[in-house]
Amino acid sequence: MTQNKDFKNRKVILSLDNLKKYFVNHGLINKAVDGVTFDVHEGEIVGLIGESGSGKTTVGRTLLRLYEDFNGFVRLNDKIISGRRISHRTKKFMRRNIQMIFQDPHASLNGQQPIYSILKEPLLVNGIMKEKVNDIFKDWQKVKDAFKFTHNLKALELERNNLKEINTLAKPFFYEWVEKLKNLEFSKDIPLEDNFNSFFGYLEQKQNIESIIINNLYSNTDELLKIYYINQEKFRNNNLTKPEVDYLKAKEQLAKVKKLSKITQDGFRIKTKIKELKKELKEFKANVNEQVNSAKNAFYNYRKEFKSEQGLVNIARLTSIDLDYYLYCLKNEYLYKKSAQIMIGKSRSCKYLEFDQIKELISKISDYQKDFYKTQLEQIIFQPNVKNIVKETIKKNFTFDFSKYEELSNKNKQKILNQIDSLKDRIHENELLLAREKQKDPRFTQEQLAKAKEEFKLAEAEYATARIDILVDFKQKIKKLYEEINEQQSLYEELVSLQTECNKKYEELKDKFFVFMEELGKDKSQADMVKTYVTTYKSDLAIKEETLRSFDIERKYLNRDIKNLYILLGVDKNWVKKNLEISDNIKEDVDATRTQWKKTFNIFNWTLFKPLAKYLVTQLLYKITIYRALEDVGLLKQFAYRYPHEFSGGQLQRIVIARALITQPKVVVADEPIASLDISIQAQVVNLLKELCIQKNIGLIFIAHDLSMIEYVADNIQIMHLGKIVEFGKTEAIYAKPVHPYTINLFKAIPKISNANEKFQDVSFELDYLNEQQFPNIPEVSEVSKDHFIYGTKEQAKKWIKEAKTNESFADDSLLT
Repeated sequence: MTQNKDFKNRKVILSLDNLKKYFVNHGLINKAVDGVTFDVHEGEIVGLIGESGSGKTTVGRTLLRLYEDFNGFVRLNDKIISGRRISHRTKKFMRRNIQMIFQDPHASLNGQQPIYSILKEPLLVNGIMKEKVNDIFKDWQKVKDAFKFTHNLKALELERNNLKEINTLAKPFFYEWVEKLKNLEFSKDIPLEDNFNSFFGYLEQKQNIESIIINNLYSNTDELLKIYYINQEKFRNNNLTKPEVDYLKAKEQLAKVKKLSKITQDGFRIKTKIKELKKELKEFKANVNEQVNSAKNAFYNYRKEFKSEQGLVNIARLTSIDLDYYLYCLKNEYLYKKSAQIMIGKSRSCKYLEFDQIKELISKISDYQKDFYKTQLEQIIFQPNVKNIVKETIKKNFTFDFSKYEELSNKNKQKILNQIDSLKDRIHENELLLAREKQKDPRFTQEQLAKAKEEFKLAEAEYATARIDILVDFKQKIKKLYEEINEQQSLYEELVSLQTECNKKYEELKDKFFVFMEELGKDKSQADMVKTYVTTYKSDLAIKEETLRSFDIERKYLNRDIKNLYILLGVDKNWVKKNLEISDNIKEDVDATRTQWKKTFNIFNWTLFKPLAKYLVTQLLYKITIYRALEDVGLLKQFAYRYPHEFSGGQLQRIVIARALITQPKVVVADEPIASLDISIQAQVVNLLKELCIQKNIGLIFIAHDLSMIEYVADNIQIMHLGKIVEFGKTEAIYAKPVHPYTINLFKAIPKISNANEKFQDVSFELDYLNEQQFPNIPEVSEVSKDHFIYGTKEQAKKWIKEAKTNESFADDSLLT
């Protein structure tokens, strides 16, 4: 069971308010979702429970707008995502921040695409990678320049470490096998399996070593990328050495003087202010348009809801055989019709209302409807002209006053217009001031600009001198690393030649072994057995050889990634090599570590080649993000290049989870994510989902039939029956003391150790409680305890709580008094 956490102080990231989704077919209405209301907080797991057909999946699909034709309000991170039409901007926001995990992983993955393409798609479509790359290239050149020596030093460390990783593992392996393969002979005196393994072991051990090496190389590469982000943050926070800070200040001062040599200081300040005000105005108008569209959608939705309710009660009236219920439906039909009519035009006259004001308005209309029914319609009895009487009564007396809310809308409109006018006036005033400033002489003359350039050159020279002192240690380390790399490279080349020798000897032994097998096959008594062994051995060898070839390909990809990483970091190995060679040729009486290194030459520093650098860095970030997403769900990086049919059900579900989380959403809807999995791996997937939601602070709606699993994973639960939430609250409270008869019956299906030896009995769901909620009884939400609520009539709530109290004392029995 989950720990008792209080989410009330956490932010609400998803809010459902009176969500409705009805399906109508040949006059029959299926209320799949009927007035569902609940919130999801950051890091909270909400369990949605109910038998098949209760409406759980429809809730999930409606949230993702897989059904666009629904009523009610849905807010995601304070933005309305419900309504007839939502803007492209809102739709993009929604697609990025709410994801769904479907029951069948096979059906939700494109079998014709590799996993890499499947995981890349949401990053591309939602513009996530574009944002990351644009953020990097805002100050990419400056970060590279500021940490040039650090990045080159770390790159050399990576190269040294990679060579060490390879040599440490490969040296004992090749030294051992070069001797083994040299002296290996096949013999009829030992079993065939031993003869085969005597040289097949070379491939097996080599595969294990290659796998370890590749994983270590990837880890080292990831560390290098982290270094860039760390240094980027240091640069942005001005966390640099004093000479670097002084140099950057001097550089900024020169840029400022250049600008102020064309305009006055006040003119420059005004120009900057105009730019900021125009940006503010543009954003304000966009937000207002979005708010107005949301308000229009809200009025459309409520009008449609009233018309929908009118249609439903019309069908109920026509199929009723009870005269009182017929009359009740007739009155409500015309009442809903009138409510829909009065909403016409309100999307224009009240379009500037805020969300809470619209909710208040609809609540007032709903209250007015109830009061009107009680005071004006309830006393009307059935009679020959009852339709006309009801129509006339509603036409004459139903006069809801919108004036308060129209006035509020106008006030909001005026407030908005005033703010727009204020911004426009400020822009105009500043433009007039700028025009005056342009008539004046610039803040700095050309002579002052020339002097500023000279001062910057002096500051640059001082920075270069100070930098020499700082970089002495770096240069010593770089030289030492370079020597270590050369040493490791020599050993690596030696091991490569040993590998070539081993591979050659292996091929010879493989041919020799099958010749040996042919000789054994000449004995007719062993011919069939030998033939079977030959087929098996060839298959084993082909699989191992193919795996080893895949490692070679993977290493090529990795080397390409490292090159792209060097572009990101501004690493230039040739620049290091040339400067070290120059240092070696300096006279003996000069300290090589204190001489200034030659400037680096890199084509990616040119503006012309910046788009190419951007493209290569984008491809690198795609790979790293996808690899990390796979690792987060417990899968190997190498799986990115496989196809869905190559995975088990549990692995596929992990891939689906990786795809859902790769966009870093606020909310995930998991629709029975473990239903199609083996019992042995269900717990793994559930634990994984739970851990990732806690780590990443994601809200999770967990839809499931497995009640014992919901008890373990969910913080709060909503129990659905026939489209309605019949019981909800904290998991511990409901599982300890279920109150609603549907919940009690549902919980009887939970397998327990106490009933493990009992014969399985079908649980029949009692629906008698629904009869007590028919006209004229009205069900409502009642509080059982602080974190426990049920849906039923007042009489039902009292009865159910009393029945539960006889079994176990309730802490809160306020409803019984």
